[in-house]
Amino acid sequence: MRSVESVMQGIRAIFENKLRSSLTLLGIMIGIAAVLAMVSISDGARQIVMSDIERIGGNNQFMIFKDRWSRRGGRFRRNTSPEYMVYNDVLAIERECPSVTAVIPRVPEFRGVSISTGQGMAARETRAGYQGTTQALMESWAWYPEDGRFVEESDEIDWNRAATIGVEVADQLFPESDPVGMQVKIRGERFTVVGVMTQRGTSIQYGWDLDNMVFIPLSTAQKRFRGNDEVPMVAVQAVSTDKIPKAMAEVESVLKRRHNGDMFFRMWAPGTENLEFVTTVSTLLRVVLGTIAGFSLFIGGVGIMNIMLVSVTERTREIGLRKALGGRRRDILIQFLIEASTLCLVGGFLGIAVGVAFGVGSAKVISNPVIGGFIGGLLGFRGDWVAWPVSISIPWILVSILVSLAVGLVFGLFPAWKAARLTPIDALRHQ
Repeated sequence: MRSVESVMQGIRAIFENKLRSSLTLLGIMIGIAAVLAMVSISDGARQIVMSDIERIGGNNQFMIFKDRWSRRGGRFRRNTSPEYMVYNDVLAIERECPSVTAVIPRVPEFRGVSISTGQGMAARETRAGYQGTTQALMESWAWYPEDGRFVEESDEIDWNRAATIGVEVADQLFPESDPVGMQVKIRGERFTVVGVMTQRGTSIQYGWDLDNMVFIPLSTAQKRFRGNDEVPMVAVQAVSTDKIPKAMAEVESVLKRRHNGDMFFRMWAPGTENLEFVTTVSTLLRVVLGTIAGFSLFIGGVGIMNIMLVSVTERTREIGLRKALGGRRRDILIQFLIEASTLCLVGGFLGIAVGVAFGVGSAKVISNPVIGGFIGGLLGFRGDWVAWPVSISIPWILVSILVSLAVGLVFGLFPAWKAARLTPIDALRHQ
């Protein structure tokens, strides 16, 4: 019997016994759908976190700051060290740490700062954050001005009151005019706008609206807003993600040597930790849904075996007739294996359709601000929720097809072997 005829026989068997076939294929369909839905949801979460990490410098970045509390002897104690980071520490890290590609000093205030312009009836005010930093931030974040320029080294050297503002600050303060060259006040200090950044969005992990931010020279922020030379936060970019531990060790060695061996600072790799968290959640989803899928496929396989055994019994005389007309044992075996595989492939394709539909539907549901905000709260995200990306994995679809085929072959083998062993005389005598 030709392969095409065997496939058509398998499809006819489905339509001739619709209820029995539907119940049999349900296990295969649920198993495949669960796998694809799990992959779609977990890949979507990973894409969101990766996109957010790239927005604020990439996952090869770690932070250094002086923490208020330090862990000593298994207990948390207030950090009373007089040591603190200065700009010369930044230069030393750049110079002496081969695993480091960029060092970004920052004097940050992430929100709630009064930014104003104009006087009297023409006055406008908004609340935003500011960052005292250097041009290294723009280069390492690959974030450039849409108009004008970013704060430069000359601004740093001369303590210039230059400000590069985010697009949201520009819209709030200068809705009908070009901000470049205009004056703004930051906490009462007058600054000249030298540029407007391109739109960047809000960090979903930390809640920073990067478009509602003002960037000023590091030295100016130290002098005008802090009154000292402290650099409270330093972002360090390693050569690659796997070089972060080595880069941390190099930075720790440099800072301890420059500060009398005092471990007054703490280092934290937010991108790596958040990615690990998402990977852990993704792995948990894969284990749970993978287990469900495994049981469903096993139950579906048993159902396939059962329906094929029934089919062998119902078609015993047909098998005898085929053998009497010259059909070989191998031909009968292949015929029933193809029929079993066809049943499983039909279930697999239905499962793929359901899994893809579930993935797309879930992405739309989770993208809802209310539902998404609730889920984001459970995951510890602090920013506004974003649209959940639809992720359809072509490799996993191909794997699903192969798994369906394998289930059909494995669980169809015994019924096919039983059919192939029938002798023509016994088969033709069967009532």
